[in-house]
This record gives sequence, C-alpha cells and structure tokens, in this order.
Amino acid sequence: MSSHVVVFATPRVGAEENARKYSEGVQPLLAAAGIKPSFRGPVVEVVAGGPAPKTVMVLDFPDAASASASFRQEAYQQLVALRGKGFEQMEIYIVE
Repeated sequence: MSSHVVVFATPRVGAEENARKYSEGVQPLLAAAGIKPSFRGPVVEVVAGGPAPKTVMVLDFPDAASASASFRQEAYQQLVALRGKGFEQMEIYIVE
C-alpha cells in the first residue's frame, strides 16, 4: 500500500541559511530513492487550527516502511541538527 509523507514547515527567521542547507541536503536523498514531491505549496488560509506553516509538501513512497527507513538512514540523521536550527516549525507525518 502506498504511503505519503506530509511535511509542514516554517523556516526560522534569521536562520534561513540553515533551512536552505537542510533542504539542499535532503534533495539528493530523495532523488536517490526516486522520490519527488507530488505537492508543494504555501498555506494561503487557515480554516481551522493554527498557527499555519509557511509551506506544505507531500512525498509519495511505495509503503510506510520505506518512508520510515528514509528518515532513519545515517545521511538523513546528519541533517537533523540543521533542521532544528533552520526551522521554527517542522512536522513530518507518514500517512497511508
């Protein structure tokens, strides 16, 4: 069963360089796995909840196990510190 990774992200003001480096580091990992965003866009209106992230992205994976494994790999783990420094909000969910 295919799975999706849904990402809610808001870069930290003043730490845009860290956010950029994190994003640039993730791109080759996704490319190596053959994963491309199926959707990426800004939040234009909050209907319920909040605060809204700046960007929402959806990645499609063959299954939940492969999605989960992509975040456990050493190359991704090395980017986690940049993620924490570069983003005010970063929520990552695996959904089926």
